[in-house]
Amino acid sequence: MIRVLLVEDDRDIARVVRFYLSSVGDYVVRCVGSAEDALQAIDEGFDIILLDIMLPEMDGITLCQQIRERIYCPILFISCLDDEDTIVRALEIGGDDYLTKPFTCKVLDARIKANLRRMKRETAPSHAYIFPDFSLDIPSHSIIRKERAIPLAPLEFGILQYLIEHPNQTVTSDQIYEAVWGQPSYGDARTVIVHLYNIRKKIDAPGRWYIKNVRGSGYCFDPQGIAAEDTDA
Repeated sequence: MIRVLLVEDDRDIARVVRFYLSSVGDYVVRCVGSAEDALQAIDEGFDIILLDIMLPEMDGITLCQQIRERIYCPILFISCLDDEDTIVRALEIGGDDYLTKPFTCKVLDARIKANLRRMKRETAPSHAYIFPDFSLDIPSHSIIRKERAIPLAPLEFGILQYLIEHPNQTVTSDQIYEAVWGQPSYGDARTVIVHLYNIRKKIDAPGRWYIKNVRGSGYCFDPQGIAAEDTDA
């Protein structure tokens, strides 16, 4: 059973999504129409949250930030807003994926399943990866820096773990997307780029960075965090 919280104030859209998901898979969909109702519902426990941005009283991006402080599960934005600034802001604040309306329910089903597959792959052994300026704590999905835990969003954790497990190797945005999301990227690298930016802010130290842009090739994780002349920061 896949427990879905749908936060959508358009009742017609909520009805269609709920009906479709309930008919194609083992979904149980809980629909709410406001941020207040969503915050009251999340403690019931959900596998994934579908979150509209244009909500009454509180926008979905602000709501996402509050949800992230309380639970750890994928958050998929569904919105009619398709401008780059909104998408970037939604992903920076803690969203895992972004789907622009109008979308087909078949695509929504595929995105949900891709995010859930990624979550299953994150059930790794209980240990930490340790580097000069930080460590990645597997059980808590957190960065540890100077004895302070910095939580990672689910996709941030998946991307960083993937890069750490492929040290000193150049990988493309498409490779990262396919490995972490579990499906082809179809050439859309924006989501990967935003999450990498957020990860860098959490792990880099003055004069040292760990994830480097390799000109014309992709990204490379350096376990020592030492800058190389043939890469761009």
